[in-house]
Amino acid sequence: MSSRALVACLVLAAVASVFLWQTVWLYPFRLLVTLMHESGHALTAWALGAQVLSVTISPSTGGLTYHSGTGSLWKELLISSGGYVGSSVAGALLLVAAGRMRSGRLLLWALVAWMVAVAVIWVPLLAPDPGAYGNFTGSSRGDGLFTLGFIAGMGVLLGLVAWKGPVWLRRGLVVWIAALSCLLALQDIKGLFGLGLEAGGVSDASAMARLTYLPAPFWAAVWMVASLAAMALGLRSILKRQERRRLHMPVGRLSPR
Repeated sequence: MSSRALVACLVLAAVASVFLWQTVWLYPFRLLVTLMHESGHALTAWALGAQVLSVTISPSTGGLTYHSGTGSLWKELLISSGGYVGSSVAGALLLVAAGRMRSGRLLLWALVAWMVAVAVIWVPLLAPDPGAYGNFTGSSRGDGLFTLGFIAGMGVLLGLVAWKGPVWLRRGLVVWIAALSCLLALQDIKGLFGLGLEAGGVSDASAMARLTYLPAPFWAAVWMVASLAAMALGLRSILKRQERRRLHMPVGRLSPR
């Protein structure tokens, strides 16, 4: 993928995340990045010694991750931030890897393996009762089966693209998913201003506000800056690598006769 094509894909993803997020065209990708987001919470909780009880996403593109209590304020802060930070880091790593791999096939298979691992380890057949959270995230006890069904369908789709898709489609799809993952924090900012599903509901920013007494917009802005920085670093790594390749490209020369 050329530098121009890469930048065009990133710009397209940014525009789509702002203006087309609620449309049916992005629905599968909204579910995918929500699963990445919830995986970030789960991995952070697991790394800090908590037991992850379940990870689910809902048809309304909300998500819930249940874990055992940590008894520590700073651990709870890290777990609450793990969704956006984790998805941003994952997106940046995908961008860097996309710039280093020729076909993108291994990256797509890696995404399939990650989804299967989440399904096997953390997704229950019957999700816990979401209680009051269900009113804001659209979650229900049937989300376990929905999450498993989504993972199966998206896994088959990504696997088919990895197996039979042309190189431009494979690499373009990886860059698209990576960019949307980095820009997920935009949705929290939109929700805080009444422009998204999280308006007036339960979001990671509002959870952080309750823990720290700092306003939710502050945390949304922090995550947005971190997300943009992660995407910029990933893009910079790709462009620098492509520039080095161009400078070291052998130049043909006619030999004298």
